[in-house]
Amino acid sequence: MVQKVITDLMVVEIISESGEKMGQPTKDEIIYKLNVILQGKLSREEVADWASEYVMQDEPNIIDEKVWEFLKVVSGVDIKDSPEEYLHVEQDLEDWIKKYSSN
Repeated sequence: MVQKVITDLMVVEIISESGEKMGQPTKDEIIYKLNVILQGKLSREEVADWASEYVMQDEPNIIDEKVWEFLKVVSGVDIKDSPEEYLHVEQDLEDWIKKYSSN
């Protein structure tokens, strides 16, 4: 006798504040965004806002715990230490990239 096993795929939809559906971010996507900051093509504020869209959800539902941890870190990439200086220097961003690339 052959048994069939049917599994349900869990589809997670995240809805942004603007009402748009947001997919699950990946480590590679986050690393890409940090690299784009380092290249001067995106601002820290743009990337922090993007990460915060996930972090600030009423019921965040990020499946990958490493991605969730990484998003929380990156959501603070725009924190300033003084009016002209960011708390996290470029070396910090490079260290985050190395750390999460190896996980």
